[in-house]
This record gives sequence, C-alpha cells and structure tokens, in this order.
Amino acid sequence: MKEDNQKIEKDDKLRPLIFAFILIALVWSVSYLIVRHYIPLESDRGTFGDTFGAINSLFSGLALAGIIYTILLQRKELSLQRLELIETRRELKRSADAQEKSEKALTDQIKSMKTTAKLNALNSLVDNFGKEEDAFRKIDISKSNAAKRKKEMFLTEIENTLKTLEKQ
Repeated sequence: MKEDNQKIEKDDKLRPLIFAFILIALVWSVSYLIVRHYIPLESDRGTFGDTFGAINSLFSGLALAGIIYTILLQRKELSLQRLELIETRRELKRSADAQEKSEKALTDQIKSMKTTAKLNALNSLVDNFGKEEDAFRKIDISKSNAAKRKKEMFLTEIENTLKTLEKQ
C-alpha cells in the first residue's frame, strides 16, 4: 500500500515536467511545419528564423524554470529526509536503552542462577552428610562426628550466602 502511494506521488511530481516536454515538442513541430509550408526559399527561411531569437530566450527560461522546480523538489525531499533521520535516531536511542535494560536483567538473572546453583549444591552436601552422620552414628562415632562437622560447615556457608543475598 505504501509503495503504491509513493508511486502515485512520484507520478504526480513528474506530470508537470512531462506536460512541459510534450508542449515544447508540439510547438516546435508545428512551427517547423508552418515555416516550411509558408516560406519555400531557404534564404528566406534563414532570415525568418533570425527573427525568432525571442523563442530561444523562451526555451532558456523554460529550462531555468525546470531547474528551479527540481531544486524546490529536492529541498522538500531533503526536509522530509531530515525528519525521517531524526525519527530514526530516536528509535535507535529507544532500542539501545531497551537493550541495556535487557543486558542488566540478564546479568542479574545469571547472578541469581549462580547463587541458586550454589545453594542447591550446598543443600545436597548437607543432606548427604546428614545421611552419613545417621548411618555412622551406631557404627563409628568418629566418622559420624566428622560428617556432622562437615554438615555444620556447609550449613554455615548456606547461612553466609543467604546473608550476602539479603544485603544486596
């Protein structure tokens, strides 16, 4: 849809220029036929042609008008392009800001996942040494006490990790 509108808009811009070219070609063709029909001698045609120096000025003026028209079109297009550039910069700024927020959220999520993994590992160790403590309690009290110390050491580490999280 947008491409169709742009094509129609371009056609509208070219329409006056095409009309001017057709009009010029038509006037030139008609004048050639009239001169050839009414003035049969070559020498008389040359003299007659010299009297039309003003038409050269007319065509020069039309050329100048075409150049001015083109400059005005370019000026309008440049102003639209500047507006589009400003809008693009705004959009890029918004995109960069959103990307920075996303990066920060991802970094926070990674830290959280590392902490969760550490707590899960410590919890598994505590469970393991708790089972070891229970298993060795009746068989070998020294191994049971060693497992109990390791369990308490990992429990302390879990508490320290949780305190560190609360400070953040």
